[in-house]
Amino acid sequence: MADKTDLSFTGLTDEQAQELHAVYMSGFTIFTIVAVVAHILTYIRLPWFNWS
Repeated sequence: MADKTDLSFTGLTDEQAQELHAVYMSGFTIFTIVAVVAHILTYIRLPWFNWS
C-alpha cells in the first residue's frame, strides 16, 4: 500500500489518477462523438440556418 507521502490532495496515487483520467477521457470522447452525430442528423432533418 502506498504511504501517505505518495498521495496527491485527491488521495489517489499517480497510477490510480492516470487510470481514472484514461477512463474519463474515453467516456468524454464517446459522449462527444455521439453529440456530434446527433447534431449532424438533426441538421440534416431540420436545418436551423438557411444560407440560401
